[in-house]
Amino acid sequence: MSGAAQTRKTAGPLEGAQIVTVGNPNTGKTTLINALAGADLKVGNWPGTTVDRLEAELRLPDGRAHLVDLPGTYSLSPSTPEEALAARELLLNPPDLVVNVVDAGNLERNLHLTLELTELGLPLLVVLNLMDEAAAKGYRLEPAALEEALGVPVAATSASRGRGVEELHRRLGEARVPAPQVRYPGQVEEAAQQLAATIEHPARRWLALALLAGEEPPLALPAEVRQEAARLRRELEKAGIDPYLEIENARYARAHELARRVIVGAEARLTLTDKIDRWVLHPLLGGPIFLLGMLLAFRFTFLFSSPWVEFIGTVQEVLAGWIAALPLPPLAASFLADGLVGGVGTVISFAPVLFFLYLALAFLETSGFLARAAFIADRLMLLAGLPGRAFIPLILGFGCNVPAIYATRILTSPLDRLRVGLAVPFMSCSARLVVFTLFAAVFFPEHAAWVVFGLYLLGMVIGLLTAWVIGRAAGAGPSSGLMELPPYRLPGLRVVLKQAWARTRSFLEGAGGPILLAVLFVWLLLNLPPGDLASSYYARAAGLLEPLFRPLGVGDWRLLGALLPGLIAKEVVVGTLAVSYLGAGSGAPLGLAQGLGQIATGLLGALAGTLSAVPALLGLPQLAPPSAAAPTALQQALRTALTPAAALAYMAYTLLYTPCVATLTAIRQEFGRRWALIAVVYELAVAWLVAWGVYRLALLWLGG
Repeated sequence: MSGAAQTRKTAGPLEGAQIVTVGNPNTGKTTLINALAGADLKVGNWPGTTVDRLEAELRLPDGRAHLVDLPGTYSLSPSTPEEALAARELLLNPPDLVVNVVDAGNLERNLHLTLELTELGLPLLVVLNLMDEAAAKGYRLEPAALEEALGVPVAATSASRGRGVEELHRRLGEARVPAPQVRYPGQVEEAAQQLAATIEHPARRWLALALLAGEEPPLALPAEVRQEAARLRRELEKAGIDPYLEIENARYARAHELARRVIVGAEARLTLTDKIDRWVLHPLLGGPIFLLGMLLAFRFTFLFSSPWVEFIGTVQEVLAGWIAALPLPPLAASFLADGLVGGVGTVISFAPVLFFLYLALAFLETSGFLARAAFIADRLMLLAGLPGRAFIPLILGFGCNVPAIYATRILTSPLDRLRVGLAVPFMSCSARLVVFTLFAAVFFPEHAAWVVFGLYLLGMVIGLLTAWVIGRAAGAGPSSGLMELPPYRLPGLRVVLKQAWARTRSFLEGAGGPILLAVLFVWLLLNLPPGDLASSYYARAAGLLEPLFRPLGVGDWRLLGALLPGLIAKEVVVGTLAVSYLGAGSGAPLGLAQGLGQIATGLLGALAGTLSAVPALLGLPQLAPPSAAAPTALQQALRTALTPAAALAYMAYTLLYTPCVATLTAIRQEFGRRWALIAVVYELAVAWLVAWGVYRLALLWLGG
């Protein structure tokens, strides 16, 4: 942030000021910023991360200010990447003003962070948000008492209802640097003051305390400062004092004292959250309710995204028709229509699915439902040595592996994030369902649903085994931790929409290039050298795989070749099989007017499909929208190319081998290039071994 931010020490005009909001998770910061900024709210990512960045330009009586929301954190001593980012931003780029958003219904826990913020030497304003929820819990609060105790302005708000927002606007200019609020035990306080005198930084007191506690602040400090800190820490330990415990105990004791002063009355009440949790967290009913909620989320995704995926397909067909009408050589026309347009279309076709999935997940996350899902699944996750919240990314993987990889950020342990990140690709995403439904309908028409269900279950088992094996190899014990269950809240539509679009755009910007390049590479393999597909580089590459897959009962190069573009996206496997077995048809030439008419018709159809999805969402739930029946000629070709046992092995391999380029890109972004390469090798090996086992068992069970 601006260098001027380091010099502002008193209240005054906020023209051009940098303001940050800081607070615990689930304090309503996002809703508050939306109420303050309205249409000026922007959602993006922090540089070099996939962490959401909310910012806005605030219109104030004395000018405009820039507002940035820092990720939720319980402390400035971080345990997650998001918390580390918040601490780093406050210390490396001190803002002009810190707005500390506090949950009025969980005052004592939230005030621990407030007390840390008072030690940063920055102008501070405290917001007691969620006052309506505190009242529903039976609390009566006196904000003026907290203002008097802290020596900084305190505003009371209920951001979701718009209450107190105008007062907060007016009081932003009153923020001031607070005096130290915590008096630590004698020797610790003396050591902190002595060490702080050697540090040149506005947050010298907090930095001194962090060094004494044995923590590593996220900024460079002179060697002599660190040496002095180590000396003072040794002296305290020789005196039988644990600086970390003494500092934390003093902060919590002060937070307890402040909470008792502010809460002037309390009456135990049964809140709406308590009433709902009687059902959602019920030992018997909780599981089915959770599955129903996730089923509705996936159904919402499929119903609302399908019309727009079809519209994108229509636009692709029209563009291909326009290209076919141009006087171009066949190879050049194929490159433009199948390579370039097909590649861009493949990238864009992810957007509707991801947008609506992110929209559903943002709603479930903000409403508090996903936190309950983690609580319900805690016992199952313990079998794999994982915390309950690890279930959230895994279950999201059944919709799409890409957001599931990003969702591992909710885990505090880096090892747990890696374990779950490597387990997610084994979850059967919606794209693989297209392949399963085709093969199950061809080879097991009477038991297709059970076959597909078994594949989903197999993916979950392999994923959990992967997490367990990595944990055992790393010597990790069972993961555990406290789990916060926030109150149920109705999220703001504007914020949820902007978050969903920002996450979708981030995916397209990060994965679009690799996917497009991969599609163009496969096109080259299919079309070079010019002539029959059977003599192409694609066919030759597929033929090289035949010895490897012969033990699985799969020897047809067309089946093996379809696995290659499946590395780009599993949706293209069935299309590639159709081209390989039945031949590719050239697009019919289209005139400009005719093509525009088809696009207009497709757009109207997409809008109508979106509207019809609203009542359909409330109908009988399905695991996926009905898929189009496979062409009879393709069905017959597959029956002659495979035995039922080999078909099971082929489906098992499709389930477990590398999901798609987009998932690999997400793994690379979250865990680095090395782990992305390890994931590819591991997934290919596991897929072959499991498929071989499935084939041998199927031979025994089916007799061939």
